[in-house]
Amino acid sequence: MTTTTLHRVSALSGGAQAVVAAARELREAKQFLRAGHLVRGVQRHERAKRELYQATHALTGSGPTPTESGGAPLLDSFQAFLVALQDFRGAYDRRRADTSDGHATRALIEAEKKVIGELGRLEHVLN
Repeated sequence: MTTTTLHRVSALSGGAQAVVAAARELREAKQFLRAGHLVRGVQRHERAKRELYQATHALTGSGPTPTESGGAPLLDSFQAFLVALQDFRGAYDRRRADTSDGHATRALIEAEKKVIGELGRLEHVLN
């Protein structure tokens, strides 16, 4: 991560920074798993999902947003990121309620993809 990105991430509140960090870990865990590290990859991926869920829960409970110094593009990107996080949280809850539900599993996979995609867009704005 560049110095510029680190500086721009500071335009986000503490709760928002925690969610961004958790989403980055989810993305890295998926990459680690795809690289063929099956046992540790699955463990890391499950832990990353749980951490993102917890960070999302804390964020939606407190409602922090990017500071005004971030500008409109940052606010728009963060808003889309929040929508993706809400989808993830709902899918995670459904999957946790019924682990045998294939539709819930598929919804969680799609929600993960959406969070990672919106994270990329947010990082692009932060750069």
